[in-house]
This record gives sequence, structure tokens and C-alpha cells, in this order.
Amino acid sequence: MFYDADHPDVSLSDWQTFVRECPSDLIAELIDRSEIGLPDWFVPLARGVGIASDALLRKAGHRYGMHRPRGWRKIFCDVFDLDIADGLQLTVRQCDDQGLWTVERFSESRPYQPSDELLVHESGSTPIFTRSYQSAMRLATHCHENGPPAGLRWISASPKDYQVAVEIARKRSLDEAVACRNA
Repeated sequence: MFYDADHPDVSLSDWQTFVRECPSDLIAELIDRSEIGLPDWFVPLARGVGIASDALLRKAGHRYGMHRPRGWRKIFCDVFDLDIADGLQLTVRQCDDQGLWTVERFSESRPYQPSDELLVHESGSTPIFTRSYQSAMRLATHCHENGPPAGLRWISASPKDYQVAVEIARKRSLDEAVACRNA
């Protein structure tokens, strides 16, 4: 039996309720996982991603049109990081062709591969993404320095037994597709 408190298997009805009652102070929009093409290992049981709201980004000190904050360096064309302390860094990376950016924290002392931390909403461990690298950088810095606001938290991007979680997600998807077709 698979259990990981950071990676819950949320029912379709609970996800649909979250979509209807989404906290607008944190999330501007929810996008279904199938529309983004996330890798299977990346928060495998999350049903979708949340796009950070303007209110959340303002709280993090971001305004549209701002440049990259100081200290962040470009690692690849779609990855930036900021050294925080010895062996600890913040990372933002573009995750798809829609221009969405992750908010991550990386430690060299991570307990297993790939266990980088990811900013998520507590409901279903829904990853929080932004639409620009500049806003992702400010949100990462803010949540690292001040702690995430109520409703958000840091978790490992992948559970330790991610292969089992990926299989659970696949089975869940097939079961729901069959149920939908038979309804």
C-alpha cells in the first residue's frame, strides 16, 4: 500500500470541488495535468497545477515588467538558480511550451533522487507555477525567507516510491476514463 502525506491520492470529486472553490488570493487559475504534459515522476498524484494569483505575486514583491532579481543566474535557457546557503539553492525552470515556471528549492543533502522541493497548495499537493521566470524567482525567494503563506507549503517534487505513485495515477486515470465512458 502506498502512502505519502505529501503526495495524497485526491479523488476526482475532491479535485472538482477544489477547482470550484479555488482560493483566489493564492491561485488565479487551475490547469489540468493532462493539458500541461508534466513528467510522470513530477508530483505524480497531483491532478493539475495552480497559477499564482496577482495578489500572491504582489505579496512576494513582484510587479509585471520587473527585471530578474539580483543574484539569480541563468543555468540553461530555461533554468535559473540562486544560491541561498552552502548546498542550498532556489531554482525556477520552465516546465512546458506554455511558458509556465516552477518554484523549487534544491539541497545537495537531499535524501533521494529526485527529491527537490516544490511549492504546492495543500489541496492535493497542487504545484504552484507562474507565467514568468521573474515572478517565479520572487515567489521562491519570498516563500523561502518568510515561509509560504497559509495554504501553501514545500514538498518533495517526487515521492520516494515514485514508481508506485506513477502506477497509481495511471490506474486512477484509466478507471476514471472507463467510468466516464460508461456513465
